[in-house]
Amino acid sequence: MKKIILIVALICGISVANTYAQDNMENLEQRSSYPRPGYGHHDHSPYLVSNNKVFYEGREIKGATARKFEILRDGYAKDTWKVFYRGVELKDANSHSFKVLGNGYAKDTWKVFFDGKKIDSANAHSFTVLSDWYAKDTWNVYFDGRKIDGAKANSFKLLKDGYAKDTWNVYFDGKKIDGARPNSFKVLHDGYAEDTWNTYYYGRKIN
Repeated sequence: MKKIILIVALICGISVANTYAQDNMENLEQRSSYPRPGYGHHDHSPYLVSNNKVFYEGREIKGATARKFEILRDGYAKDTWKVFYRGVELKDANSHSFKVLGNGYAKDTWKVFFDGKKIDSANAHSFTVLSDWYAKDTWNVYFDGRKIDGAKANSFKLLKDGYAKDTWNVYFDGKKIDGARPNSFKVLHDGYAEDTWNTYYYGRKIN
């Protein structure tokens, strides 16, 4: 009877581990398979300029100037006076200085945007997009448009597979990995990484 219970517990543990790994792989593949639906990376843009009108996914964009309309990428577009994200005007954006940076990020002279929303704490002048949805400015580091609390911009280093580190901490997908040692931390492959004392899988300590 004890052997049966032990075997059942072992099978359940393996199933949970496999589910966790699959979920993390799906999340990584979803990030890696950028663009997202409705973004301007597709072969056929959801924007259309026709008959002196502008459309997004079949819906006319009221107030857009067709003659000066410019389709950008990541869902962004602009005309002489206005900027649009997925067919909706960005009230805070300046068309004259607006440019798309990639991975959903964009900026004008004074403001930074992610997926069409202003990042309140970002400094437009020094803002730089890295990769894997990380970005930084002089003072802060961001992931998916959200500031990473405590991350040090001056020492922040992007690794790969969603991992990054600064002088004091290691991060996976913008979240600090508790206990990871940045001095010895290195990424292996397929979500695995290690430091002097531990091994990690998609940011989770596994030993």
